[in-house]
Amino acid sequence: MNPDYSNELLHYEQFVNDRLDTSSPPDIEERYLPEYGHAVPLAWRLVAPADASVFCTDDNVRRVIESEFRHGNKQMIPIHPLEESRISSDELVYSGKIRFSASYRTVFYEPDSNSPLSGWCPQDKTLMLKLHLEEPLPGIPGDRRLTESIISKCVYLSSVLPAEIQNDDMGEDLEIVPEFFGITAGDCGVLLRLLPASGVVPGFSVYSKDRQYAQHDPLIVRSMRNRFGENSAEAAERFGADFARPLVRSLIAGFRKGISLEMHAQNTLVQLGSDASIQRVFVRDMEGTVVFNEYRGRRGLEPLGSGLAHKLEAYTDASIKRLFNRNLDHDIGRMFTGTLRALRHSGFFDSADSQAAVRSVRRVVRQAIEDGDITDICGLGRYLPLSRAPWGSGLRPGHYFRTHYR
Repeated sequence: MNPDYSNELLHYEQFVNDRLDTSSPPDIEERYLPEYGHAVPLAWRLVAPADASVFCTDDNVRRVIESEFRHGNKQMIPIHPLEESRISSDELVYSGKIRFSASYRTVFYEPDSNSPLSGWCPQDKTLMLKLHLEEPLPGIPGDRRLTESIISKCVYLSSVLPAEIQNDDMGEDLEIVPEFFGITAGDCGVLLRLLPASGVVPGFSVYSKDRQYAQHDPLIVRSMRNRFGENSAEAAERFGADFARPLVRSLIAGFRKGISLEMHAQNTLVQLGSDASIQRVFVRDMEGTVVFNEYRGRRGLEPLGSGLAHKLEAYTDASIKRLFNRNLDHDIGRMFTGTLRALRHSGFFDSADSQAAVRSVRRVVRQAIEDGDITDICGLGRYLPLSRAPWGSGLRPGHYFRTHYR
């Protein structure tokens, strides 16, 4: 495979991810780890239709998928291989295969000729399944159950956020990855996503080395050299405008509407142009999205989620400020840090170039904060309080951390 940014998303998910020192793989079988590239049979649990709750905002899509997910008089729900041992074998059927993404529980679905949704997915898209896990992954904390409230929230937000954020003038480079269908039955559930099959890469793949092409520099290094030759000083000056600006403006497009998108390097995908600039930003996984309706009210915006059976969680003004700090300096910020590290380690940037690139990011961040009119929720101090401290940061919620990109 030619290691070029237009290759399939699956390859980048599995083989171009160095985790940026944030976590180690969970203690599970090798065949369930993405870096080994295994395909495993997909088990489907058979449940009574009356026991299943279905969420979809498009009635036509709902009818098609519900019909595809039928086995006789039973509803089929795909389950993660780690869940098979706790379910009776007479409740399971097998159809199709899955390959694992960097999140372990979200998988690439490969139907057989007679599998559900065989031939349904457009050729230029890839269908991914986010699967329920009853227990946390070994060694990685966090609840990974897909409850009714989570699935309904994700499907709902996928339907309303494009109008809220993508149509904002700061969200011109942003696209919300749709989670367009979900189904759950107690202790099993799934969310369906459609993503571009090629032309986009996860944020972590921009700066990671390719395990299958270890002789090649990371993607961003090759792109920078192609555009700038050996003129690293110009590349450093352009880094903020070409690389950071689309990410920062996409984040702020949400916050100015009282919406926090969880834009870390796994949830954020980018379309990287041949000139090393980000052409488009894709954000997936609505589970971590937070809506601040109180803040929306002060900005004259209608509340979101008022019609949901499971209400969106309420958050305070202190939370929105701390969450902005985390999103900017520890989620997007780690993408900047990882990219600059790759450019430095490759020898393309020297210390002066790295410092110039950081300054260019800071200029972009400050301008975007001003353009987005969100100075009421962000600060420009050297040390700011953090919410929802990310893994590997050594920080706890509420602790102050040093900012790098203000």
